[in-house]
Amino acid sequence: MRDTGGPSPRDRGPRAPQGRPSVPVDSRRGHPGEQRRPSAPPPPGARDGRRTGASAPVRRVESASGPRVHGALAVLGVFLVTLVAAAIDSFLSSGLGLVTVVALTASTVVAALVTRRRDLLTVLVAPPLVYVAVAVVNVALAPAATLSLPSLATLLVRGFPAMGVATAAAVVVGLFRLVARR
Repeated sequence: MRDTGGPSPRDRGPRAPQGRPSVPVDSRRGHPGEQRRPSAPPPPGARDGRRTGASAPVRRVESASGPRVHGALAVLGVFLVTLVAAAIDSFLSSGLGLVTVVALTASTVVAALVTRRRDLLTVLVAPPLVYVAVAVVNVALAPAATLSLPSLATLLVRGFPAMGVATAAAVVVGLFRLVARR
């Protein structure tokens, strides 16, 4: 190659591509020599670049009291607390008794308080299902009991007040949360 005496192409520095105008670089946003395109102007009628009307994104905001728990996780918590209480009840006496009733009711009320509003129905219908599941596990793990239809039916008939009290408590808390929100 011939040397023309001028600076070599490497020494000239960055050049703007042909056909595109050079845009000044804001030193706070980019590196020296970097080219950026100007941002598009906001749509007509928009304030501060925010979208309004039908094109605006819909955002749901949970209450400021803290994060809420998913319904399935709350029901799992009710089940585990009731299962531990049933184990204590079976150890102290025979069958599911007062400790199980109190634990089912208390854990259902707590679950109704901490569950997201859209998952509240899950917690409201859970106490009978949780009680049945705990009764099945209790009968299955009891050494003297056999898992038969008559033994399960006896547990469910005796447990009907517990299921009713826990469901009523959850409904009261759920209604309170719905009314207090409005």
